[in-house]
Amino acid sequence: MNIQQLRYVAEVARTQSISQAAKNLYMGQPNLSKAIKELEGELGISLFRRNARGVEPTGEGLQFLRHAREILDKMDALQSLYAPREEGEKRLEVSAPRATYIATAFARFMAEYAAGDEALEVQYKETHSMEVIEDVAGGRSALGVLRYQDIYEEHFLGLLAEHHLQHEHLWSFRMGLVMHKDHPLSLLHNIPYLMLGKYPQLVHGDFQVPALPPERLENLQRVQQVQKRIYIYDRGSQFDLLRTVPGAYLWASPVPPEELSRHGLVQVRCTDAGVNKDVVIYPRRESLPPEGRRLIALLQAGVRALR
Repeated sequence: MNIQQLRYVAEVARTQSISQAAKNLYMGQPNLSKAIKELEGELGISLFRRNARGVEPTGEGLQFLRHAREILDKMDALQSLYAPREEGEKRLEVSAPRATYIATAFARFMAEYAAGDEALEVQYKETHSMEVIEDVAGGRSALGVLRYQDIYEEHFLGLLAEHHLQHEHLWSFRMGLVMHKDHPLSLLHNIPYLMLGKYPQLVHGDFQVPALPPERLENLQRVQQVQKRIYIYDRGSQFDLLRTVPGAYLWASPVPPEELSRHGLVQVRCTDAGVNKDVVIYPRRESLPPEGRRLIALLQAGVRALR
């Protein structure tokens, strides 16, 4: 088994057609079919089965594809990281949690550089806390924004020390409840957690940052009977859902007022919310490129505005 075979399988699964995949891969269909058969023989499983439209992955094929895509994503990231750069080209890779204030600061950063003549390649990745650490420690990101609850601070600072990463505190905050301005609870100054039981919660499906301390959350969940959750994997869809799904709400770090206004939303405090921290992490401050330091300055400005 080799990387090229993984790419063959991924392309066949994407197109659901061996003939179309062969065209996209600039190879003959018989050669692609043979390569797939050889891989299936090596693995001892069938990766695809025929249907009325072409082919589709088998159950074992789907499991294989999940692992294959993870490997291919890492290979692509590695190749991009060490690809030859044109003279004068600048590059910045950033890993961060899904947070509107971070995305807003990043957009301002890109607007500054888009107006100039310098070549710049940027990768902006929204992911969970552990992957932020792995990305920065592994050199896939020049810097990251790490989010954790303050009660887990000792654990996360220990991980940073273990990976020889430095950090600087960005800010501490309490998660708030984002909802449509016409939500039944939107006029309350503080919403007790127990009042949320009958309303659907939007949850980022690939990771969650607890908004409440564990002991508090456990006690409250014992008496909260109704659980309605909508798992989403695209931050851009959350505002549409908050506008259209009756009663929907989302836990979020403080959102810039202009973004709330643009989407007809409000953010309300929750009486029981715990304290979270965002910290910027990097291998060494002196190793940060000027673009990284500029992004940190914009993040700090965004935090000052929200305070």
